Amino acid sequence: MRNLISVFTRVLACALALTLLPLAALAQVVELPIDATGGLPFQGKFDKNVRVYEDPSIRVEWNKVENGDTHFNCIYYYAKIKIAHASQLRTEAVDGFDRITRVPQAKAQVLARRTNAVLAVNGDFYGTRPESYVLRQGVEYRSTMGPNQDILLIDEDGDFHVLLAADNPAEIDKTTISGKKVINALSFGPALIVDNQTVLVETSSPTMSAPESRCQRMCIVQTGPLEYMAICVRMVGCTAQEMVELVYELCDNVEVAYLLDGGDSSQMVFMGQLINKTDRDARKVSDIVYFASAYQPEE
Repeated sequence: MRNLISVFTRVLACALALTLLPLAALAQVVELPIDATGGLPFQGKFDKNVRVYEDPSIRVEWNKVENGDTHFNCIYYYAKIKIAHASQLRTEAVDGFDRITRVPQAKAQVLARRTNAVLAVNGDFYGTRPESYVLRQGVEYRSTMGPNQDILLIDEDGDFHVLLAADNPAEIDKTTISGKKVINALSFGPALIVDNQTVLVETSSPTMSAPESRCQRMCIVQTGPLEYMAICVRMVGCTAQEMVELVYELCDNVEVAYLLDGGDSSQMVFMGQLINKTDRDARKVSDIVYFASAYQPEE
């Protein structure tokens, strides 16, 4: 009887020990730290014929539309992104966001590879505009900002909010919004759509955005909770108003649509490879917005 009790005790102890194994030893989706570290390594390598990446923490699907398939008479790329946790939406600079002068630059794919980005797009080119407001990965680096700027705030739940230029965002606290901490703020614009309503004011952006001209453009959209879309127009390009029309055409629901830097800066990188243009046509940038995996496979 004593031997049976001893055996039972050992079995029970082993079972309990298994339940107390470190979570890191098991496959899981984790919350990424809000700092300058990148995402977890994604599973697999880029293949030009692969349009979808998926693991338990993220799904990205991208597509290309040729000139003949659209009334906008341009080539455009769009990616649909779904993440499991808001920490997977991140920003990165070449050498930190605390630089003000002589800000180093690199091509977006270099930054994407460094951070294990599943999908990355160029940011707001903060390094060339000293008047831009800078809050990245939870840290406010520059509190001043110039006039006539729509500001995109991304909160701790991954939700987008826009402070319109008409509301004088320079006088508004940009570190919290609706009771939530702001993790990233972008200042390029203009904002295009908020709550499925067009809010485009072409003067609410840097002069370089040239909203009335047909230019290569990059737009980032929130379509639902932890669901996003990135849209990149190239070749003959489009105006800001045409981008509004394109967003409505591609998205059933638009929480916020906001323009990032464009022209030769507009770059979309999937699994470490630039997909919307050749490398020689890509301008060096100071920062990116990216979506990372948070899946930790079983060790």
